[in-house]
Amino acid sequence: MSQNIIEYLRQESINNLFSTSSFSSSWVTWKPIINSYKPNTSSRNIIDLGDKLSQIFTTTAPSGRDNKAVSTGGNAWEALVCWYLNLCSIGRRTVIIKHSKKLIPPPISDAITVTYNTFASNTESDLVAITFPDKLEYSIPKESIVIKDTNGNIVPTSTTRTSRGTTISKFNYLNVINALVERDFNEIEIHIIQCKTNWNDNAQIPMLWDMVYSATTFKRSIYIGQNGYSINNAKDFTYSFVTVPTISADAKASLNPNSTCVRRVNSLSGGNYWGLPTKSGVASSLKEMLTRNLANGHANSHLTSLSTEIANLSTTYSYFNF
Repeated sequence: MSQNIIEYLRQESINNLFSTSSFSSSWVTWKPIINSYKPNTSSRNIIDLGDKLSQIFTTTAPSGRDNKAVSTGGNAWEALVCWYLNLCSIGRRTVIIKHSKKLIPPPISDAITVTYNTFASNTESDLVAITFPDKLEYSIPKESIVIKDTNGNIVPTSTTRTSRGTTISKFNYLNVINALVERDFNEIEIHIIQCKTNWNDNAQIPMLWDMVYSATTFKRSIYIGQNGYSINNAKDFTYSFVTVPTISADAKASLNPNSTCVRRVNSLSGGNYWGLPTKSGVASSLKEMLTRNLANGHANSHLTSLSTEIANLSTTYSYFNF
């Protein structure tokens, strides 16, 4: 099946989610619940899943607050958010990736690296959304891409290896995407999306990281970006927070604009979201991220682009596993 490089990356991103036990085991429970909302019948139903992700997630949320339970729940929540945002973005030039060295283009990883003296650290970038420019190479079949590396050499679109006498050909993804991003870096949008199941314990983390990324100068030896790449040279950059949150219904209802956890994230460059309907002054539904941060991957709105692609959910996009 012919794919452009963006849809290839999207499929690889979703396949990676299903390869983890925390997501694949939860999916057995989540799948019939998601299908009960009939997302395959309209683009509105798909987008409105953003109001219901917390309800879906809590059907399998692990009990207890030990490290294993927290880690398992956190990984599953990140994956569910990634699955939803990619589903809403089919047919567009935006892809959301759960942090992975084999999928995220090296220039993007370099741009979001923060160095303190000689210690380099990537932020807690649970998810990275990348919006690619409207250029030919991103829309044609991936095997037809012609791109040169920084040395002026044509990057081959496939690699081959021999196994037990059989020659196996594979798309040369990382080298091709690396060359494209190197060439187009200042036309690419980068959106970091931090996902946490708990809000009270973790709100200070995105607050501090957003401060670091938003600062223009530092008194001490702190640097953003490496190897010649910086978020300041990208077309756009935002930092967002998405939470379930895993607190009681009473605690959820009591959250207000003056709650400490709310105040810590209410000025993030990319916004504060949860998997529930929007509560004014507290948090926006995750679906609002589509129009606020991820709108530039298509000439039309998400509702319109999804309406065009929805007929292909059982074929081209069957890897979403409805």
